[in-house]
Amino acid sequence: MVDRKLAPEASTRPKVVVWGASGHALVVADVMREMGMYDLVGFLDDVNPEPRWLARHEAWVLGGPEQIPRLLEAGVQSVLVGIGDCEARLRIADGARAAGLRLASAVHPHATVARDVAVGPGTLVCAGVIVQPGSSIGENVILNTAATVDHECIIEDGAHIGPGAHLGGNVVVGRAAWVGIGAIVSNNVSIGARSVLGAGAVLVRDLPAAVVAFGVPATVRRESTTLATAG
Repeated sequence: MVDRKLAPEASTRPKVVVWGASGHALVVADVMREMGMYDLVGFLDDVNPEPRWLARHEAWVLGGPEQIPRLLEAGVQSVLVGIGDCEARLRIADGARAAGLRLASAVHPHATVARDVAVGPGTLVCAGVIVQPGSSIGENVILNTAATVDHECIIEDGAHIGPGAHLGGNVVVGRAAWVGIGAIVSNNVSIGARSVLGAGAVLVRDLPAAVVAFGVPATVRRESTTLATAG
């Protein structure tokens, strides 16, 4: 069944699959199509690998990760992990790369990324995002809709900056940390690895690793016992 879906095409664009088949994967696919740089072959779904047509996604679920060898044989070169769970996204990306796939990145045409900013492999930059000069964006990061990252910020691997969140200058967001929808992070503030800053929070001082903080101003409420997810 996979072979039939991967019939040769005239396109010379790199063939790519999206890992995941949820709403976030739908956004990933839309950004890729808007870019016009990739030939989106379909989706991999390790939760429900049954091959099926997804009408909203306008593409097939080709199966689970067991399909990777056949995808490589069919000329698929890259994957972008369309999963919101930050640590799971990192883990899956590592496994896909070990299996022979490259990590694709996707930047929406209506995002603004300063010329000197490096965007790491596997990263998604959604519509309306602004990234200012001197910043660095790691691997497998999500910069969600209309988020802003001001000058000289560091966004480490697997972090997620939620829709409409705003980071001041010289902010550091640690590995697999999540900044929630509409949150504000003051300049010169650091967020530790795997921490979660809740929706609408205003962070004015450093946040340690593996905690959950929310409120105005944001304060630590508990340890982070669950993985941060997109939304």
